[in-house]
Amino acid sequence: MPHFIKSASSFQSWINDQTTELCFIGRSNVGKSTIINALANQQIAKSSKTPGRTQLVNFYDFGTYRLVDLPGYGFMLGSRQTKQKVASIIDEYLSKRINLYAIFQVCDANVITNLDVEMSKYFQGKFKNHFVILNKIDKQSMSTYSNKKHQICKYLKIQPEKLIFISAKNKININQLNKIIHDTLKQIQK
Repeated sequence: MPHFIKSASSFQSWINDQTTELCFIGRSNVGKSTIINALANQQIAKSSKTPGRTQLVNFYDFGTYRLVDLPGYGFMLGSRQTKQKVASIIDEYLSKRINLYAIFQVCDANVITNLDVEMSKYFQGKFKNHFVILNKIDKQSMSTYSNKKHQICKYLKIQPEKLIFISAKNKININQLNKIIHDTLKQIQK
């Protein structure tokens, strides 16, 4: 049964084992917690209507892997010092975590920003297993998103098979996301 393990503010308090980790990262308020809850099929992550609430690294046990929710990039609540601390937590995790196997960048399907594009380029250059989840597709018809898929892939510089359209709120394509996660994990066993 998937469950929350702990929150951590620095690498000294990370979990020290060999479990494979998949990481969710994205701008604040793109629905990362809602996606985690949809994958778990229960509420294990706290979601907030206020952007910038996640300021720690959150670890979730999904049995065969651990899902890690990083603070949102971009807008964040708090002082300059708090923002710098959170930025350094993100950087520390991405650069030092040896358990990290794949990054799932979560974006709002209706508002892809220049910062999302910059981060996508950064992840493409640094990580072999980088996927983009476009959440909140319940706002328009699926054909609207399907027709823009090629354009979005070009904009984010990502291959079509690494782009996933979902609505975590309505659980649209959550099974597809689950399949991509498990197919990615199978590569480790090869």
